Amino acid sequence: MLIVQLKPKKETPIIKGHPWVFSGAVDKVQGSPEETSLCRVLDARGRFICQGFYNPYSQIAIRVLTRGREAVDRAFFSKRIHDALRMRKSLISPDTTCFRLIHGEGDGLPGLTVDIYDTVLVMQFISTGVEEYKEDIVSIFHELYPRHAIHERSDVKSRAAEGLRPVSGPLSGSIDKGGVRVQESGIPFVVDVLTGDRTGFYLDHRDNRLKLRRMAAGKTVLDLFSYTGAYAVNALKGGAKSAVSVDSSSTAQAMMKRNMEISQISPFVWRHVRDDVFRFLQDDRSRYDIIVCDPPSSLKDEDFEKVMSLAMERLSPSGLLFAVSYLGSQFTTLDFYRAIHFSAEKASRNVRLVEPLYEGHDFPVLPTHPQGIHLFGHILYAD
Repeated sequence: MLIVQLKPKKETPIIKGHPWVFSGAVDKVQGSPEETSLCRVLDARGRFICQGFYNPYSQIAIRVLTRGREAVDRAFFSKRIHDALRMRKSLISPDTTCFRLIHGEGDGLPGLTVDIYDTVLVMQFISTGVEEYKEDIVSIFHELYPRHAIHERSDVKSRAAEGLRPVSGPLSGSIDKGGVRVQESGIPFVVDVLTGDRTGFYLDHRDNRLKLRRMAAGKTVLDLFSYTGAYAVNALKGGAKSAVSVDSSSTAQAMMKRNMEISQISPFVWRHVRDDVFRFLQDDRSRYDIIVCDPPSSLKDEDFEKVMSLAMERLSPSGLLFAVSYLGSQFTTLDFYRAIHFSAEKASRNVRLVEPLYEGHDFPVLPTHPQGIHLFGHILYAD
């Protein structure tokens, strides 16, 4: 085990519950990080603070595992996993077969993501620490879900910041290349867990899609950056008059067609448009009662403001805009509100915040770790 000593007073955030220690807080390290990531963290006076994973190549130098001295072994991970599953069992309704089982720091397992899609588990090992314990973690899940296939999708960019290469492939069992059929809030979907975005589906939007379903009766709906059409399906199942989904990806369009078929939705009420969203909004002259605008997290601030402004221009009077963003160090909740204000002024629309939009119950966040909140938005009412 490594011994990592911190600079004076740098232990305070950990004592208060923050799960990260940044590289600038580290004074010295005893041991070889090439041999193990597991470390014991001491303050400047040599007093024990916590145990965690140390990575000398990452800006997040230490990911805290526990403030106790217990052994970090297979039993440790098994208990954390069982605790996380118990919480999901109490929160996720039985008409949903796809959701997040493990959400990194929020479940006390920093760097680990596990999503379930009916009979398939998809895992992401994003830190060197959980990568080191991968064999134990996979075996624990194999015992818990012996009939499930287990697939790894550690092909995310954040692994590069940890000094890790992207990895993707089967860990146990086999998966139908045609996709996995799941249910979300009673609605069937086909998910591409092998090559689809994230682990195959935007699970964090589930509660927000359900909100749309409850508001959509008799409305015309525009779904921007629609991916495989989950928002549009929810709107139409909620009684929407019609829906238009816009996305530039041909593979997403193909999966959207399959979702239309398994939900038995008529093509006369759901139009699929393969196009750049900005071009579509500039060319389209239609008005919509509800617009969902969920741009990718890679969108620049000025482009976020531009697409929100264009969407507001396409809203009917008394229309609703589901405006969604992804938070990070370069885009905060305050930036979101400023962008919405700027967009409304540019579109000459008077908008009001009606209801916040967040990740679902299966994406827990520590109260001491607001950086764990990623999805953020609001339903806006436009006069």
